[in-house]
Amino acid sequence: MSHLLPPDGTARAFTVPEALARGMTRDELRGSGLVAPLLGVRIVGREPQVTRAQFLDAVRSIASAEQFLSHTTAARVHGMPMPGRLSHDDVHLAAPTMGSRMRRAGVVGHRLKAEVVEVDGIRVEHPLDTFVHLATVLTLHELVAVADWLLQERNAAHSSKAAMLERLDHFKGARGLPLLRRAIAMARPGVESPRETQLRLLVTGAGHPEPRCNVDVFDDEGTFVARVDLAWPALRIALEYDGEQHRLDDRQYARDIDRLAALASLGWTVIRVTKDHLRDPARLVLPRVAAALGAGRPA
Repeated sequence: MSHLLPPDGTARAFTVPEALARGMTRDELRGSGLVAPLLGVRIVGREPQVTRAQFLDAVRSIASAEQFLSHTTAARVHGMPMPGRLSHDDVHLAAPTMGSRMRRAGVVGHRLKAEVVEVDGIRVEHPLDTFVHLATVLTLHELVAVADWLLQERNAAHSSKAAMLERLDHFKGARGLPLLRRAIAMARPGVESPRETQLRLLVTGAGHPEPRCNVDVFDDEGTFVARVDLAWPALRIALEYDGEQHRLDDRQYARDIDRLAALASLGWTVIRVTKDHLRDPARLVLPRVAAALGAGRPA
């Protein structure tokens, strides 16, 4: 397989035209030892799932010096939460407003006004500009999840509502500005996952009081007991999303049992939700929330 490697011997991405120019055949390019992370790009390997680094390298191999990633592709580079329905969308590659827009299968070319930054050596539009351009492809609730992510202090792209609103002023007349303002108004600091955003919007959309995000619970002596995803502390009610790790990791499962017992001993009601519940939240989630809130009494 060494003849399939880039000239310096490393397993970086290379384009099909480059490979053909180096003497490879079409049959070799279709071989089992290569993976196609993007249309017209190959990486040496046998795993069908490419890593983030391989994906970035594949995009780098087709971009010109002035071009940069935008929209959902930029969002993934920054680490923003994207809905599963867009997991196989095309690569968004932009050029400055007077630049050359790429036209090829598998790539959506744009001409955009945007600030460009570098992430892992690849040019990508600024996170706040990415947020603005996502208004053309995401729903309101999906934009709220991105805005919640931007408000997370642990992110390198950490921002504020004021900064997001100020950024909108640079895009007067752009599509989706009213939707973005609604998303910013609905965003909350302290949210740590898109599922938390989904649950918060689900319960408030049903007319229930808004829960607080990621609340620390202490016992009567001030000792930390647990941190809950969403909570109505005065009623001692928590709403928790349990991901796959809570079921598949034995240690996590054991910790969950101890944690729930400790919360119960303090009079807390914990409503646990999984991805299966979220397939039919009107039947499997909201009635449980309504029952708990209806039975709750201020502590």
